Amino acid sequence: MHGKKWVLILAALLAAKGAGILPQSRGLEERKLISALAVDGGEETTVTAVTGVQVSEDEKAEVLTGKGGSLAQACRALRGGSARRVYLGQVEQLLVGEGQDLGQLLDFVMTDRELRLDTLLYIVKGRAGEALAASAERVAGETGGRDPRSKTAGWVLPRLAEGEYALVPALALEEGALTPAGWAVLGPGGLEGYFEEEAAVGAELLAGKGEERVVTLPGGAAELTAVRTWTADGTVYCTLTGRKAEGDPKEEDLAAWGRAAIEKALEPGWDCWGLDREQGALRPEDWPWLKGYPVEGLRVEVTGKLVKP
Repeated sequence: MHGKKWVLILAALLAAKGAGILPQSRGLEERKLISALAVDGGEETTVTAVTGVQVSEDEKAEVLTGKGGSLAQACRALRGGSARRVYLGQVEQLLVGEGQDLGQLLDFVMTDRELRLDTLLYIVKGRAGEALAASAERVAGETGGRDPRSKTAGWVLPRLAEGEYALVPALALEEGALTPAGWAVLGPGGLEGYFEEEAAVGAELLAGKGEERVVTLPGGAAELTAVRTWTADGTVYCTLTGRKAEGDPKEEDLAAWGRAAIEKALEPGWDCWGLDREQGALRPEDWPWLKGYPVEGLRVEVTGKLVKP
């Protein structure tokens, strides 16, 4: 990544977009409106786009592709044989393939006059374009903002600019549809890895998410109703509150389940939640040595609370 350059450019562009200074697109009726855009790297950059549809008019989604030596060139090639130029200002979902250079992509997001900072960002396992094309009809009819896991490009950019890790939803193509596949970890080196299965659950708990999840325990099952997580003095504290959904689950079993998941998420050492900042907020005088505190060394204390339905 580009360190201080990113911070300065991002600050200027955030201000410009917020003030409406950037060029505004005209003549939308003469352009193809794109709802989802996939980007893949390699010898050439390949982009795959799906046009938006109006379900009430029984429209069919159109899949466009473009290639080029850069991301900007690939996007310009999206027009294909059409007389209408594509418009990226309505892109709701930006899907990134594993082979795409993340720095190039986010530089493009910051400088492109059409892409919005509230575009939802996803990492796709494998080739993003192939996955998007295979699920084009379904994606075109969706509204990305309904995804409770979603993260916007504007949320991710400042964290990467500061050299931090960011948690982004991962997707995979299964039975012709893009489905959730854990969490991708973005960092200074690009795509650092994934949280999957138990570690993915722990990552959500550390982010204070997980409500409505049904947890199977030795004595029955419980539905989580609240998750509260914080860090202080070298310890991650988590309180899980839930209602008994089946049988007679025990609070200590719920706590043990949560502790195992959180410990699994901390093992790789990626602090995607700003746990060092949480500790520093309580002890600002110790921030110089708390910054970058090794998360894999944190203690974990989880409390379970269960009530009858």
